Amino acid sequence: MSDMQTGLMISVVGLVITFSALLIFIGVMVLLQKLFPVKKVEQTELVQEEIIVPTPAKDNTRDEEIAAALAAVTYLRARQSGQLGTTLLSGPGPYRTLKMVDRR
Repeated sequence: MSDMQTGLMISVVGLVITFSALLIFIGVMVLLQKLFPVKKVEQTELVQEEIIVPTPAKDNTRDEEIAAALAAVTYLRARQSGQLGTTLLSGPGPYRTLKMVDRR
């Protein structure tokens, strides 16, 4: 056999093993679904009462403040990430400097 025929034979054997293992797993899943069917839930169990709690106006302003702060942080991070060379020009950070001192 030539190298080409050997390579093709290995590829075919590998594909057959892979797909047969896949079919075995699918068969096991189907078998388990047949052995353990999904239980049907009655509609009476799912009925829940809806409770409406009025929220004070102060909580809404707090949520707006949090949303504004998150938007500002996201904007500043996006603006900073556009500057590719700034981290290279700033030099090593304090963590790296501390690691170099510990090694000495």
